[in-house]
Amino acid sequence: MIRRLIFLIFTLLPLYAAAQSTPFAVKSSTRYSASTMFGRVEEDSIRYTQLRFIQEFNYKKFGLGLDLDFLFDKNYHIKESDWDHIGDALGKIYYFRYAEMGDPFFFHIGGFPKFSTGNGLVMLNYSNMTYYPDLRHNGLLIGGKIPTLFEPELELFSSDITKNDLLSFRAHFKPLADSTVKILDMATLGFSIYSDLNQYSNLKHILPDSLDYLRTGKKDAATIISFDYTQPIKRSEKAEYGLYTEVAHMIDNGTGSILPGVYADFKVVKVNLEYRTNGDRFAPSYFDYHYEEERAFQDTLADGTPIIITKEQALQDRQSSYGIYGKIQGIIGDRLKAMFAWQNMYGDDLQNGKSMWFSLNVDTRYKRLEKVAFAYSKTNVNSLSLGKVAVPRANMSASCTIGLDSKRRWFVIAKYSEKYKDKEGGINWWKDTKRSVAVGVKVNF
Repeated sequence: MIRRLIFLIFTLLPLYAAAQSTPFAVKSSTRYSASTMFGRVEEDSIRYTQLRFIQEFNYKKFGLGLDLDFLFDKNYHIKESDWDHIGDALGKIYYFRYAEMGDPFFFHIGGFPKFSTGNGLVMLNYSNMTYYPDLRHNGLLIGGKIPTLFEPELELFSSDITKNDLLSFRAHFKPLADSTVKILDMATLGFSIYSDLNQYSNLKHILPDSLDYLRTGKKDAATIISFDYTQPIKRSEKAEYGLYTEVAHMIDNGTGSILPGVYADFKVVKVNLEYRTNGDRFAPSYFDYHYEEERAFQDTLADGTPIIITKEQALQDRQSSYGIYGKIQGIIGDRLKAMFAWQNMYGDDLQNGKSMWFSLNVDTRYKRLEKVAFAYSKTNVNSLSLGKVAVPRANMSASCTIGLDSKRRWFVIAKYSEKYKDKEGGINWWKDTKRSVAVGVKVNF
């Protein structure tokens, strides 16, 4: 029966997935949509046939996404260990949300592919989906605005509501909201705290079985606090200009700052330019896209003995640096969103102080071509040469959506991504690249 079901689905919905991929989405005002993926995956050196149903429900400001993942062995027997605990069922929730950030009240439970806070000095593009779907974290983002004189805004984030290892809390308010000086009226003052309560929680995903004895079970926290201030200088219907600053300190380590930062917002284009200084034992964007892999990692002593080092411990030899961070964002309605950011840091013995981020999302609605997206980033590298794509600590992804009918109900979605190893020396594009390829069908009801 299972063999016939898989054959039927494969026949009606011609899908192929060469590797695991996060659920895809098509912008839609419909209340229900469903996607299906079929492919082959490998877990614990065992190959499985994978069947995934991704379903999304919308009602007013509420949204719910389910990712039902079924794995079958060579005899088409389902992998029951993925379904025999209540925690497994909770892991099938991709997201549950209400409203959007900036609304009086909002929340989002589930996956966070890229999450940033404030100016990105502490948290930039953090993801709790590094090992998805093998490991599913139900994170939480909840916050809103309190309608009082100082207009406070609160935001609480947890990377996993069942463990609460990585937490952050941000609070902003207008200290002079009732000032007679109009410029001071618009100023905002903020405080944030970030803490990883267990830096060793990723060891079971990065250590081979032969080094199981290194998993001591101990915990070690890393905490960063920050203060920021934003002062608009001029605001009109067409543009806004202003200054901002931020200071962040990592407990028992170093301090980093943005002083000054300037911005110009022309509605369709926003530009930021910052001068950053990092003291000894401080790393900007500490909680970044690679954090789940780097919070603790394997290293070796001079005699070859393997040891475990946390990202915080690796800061002990980091020296002070200074440099420029810039970002340009372009937004044209809901059709085009583009972003380019770069960072050049300089310092004694600092060799890998350059970073670059680029993303493009185009809601084309051109004939059958519904949407095109592309993203590329490389962080803490020696050179930003555009001719070097495959370098350590770099990622690239692309996707496109094609409509199959004039009513925009049926879609074919293709996704491809590359992630390059963080290693010494050059990257062998074929051997040192983790690839993900997926093609699927989605229908909106």
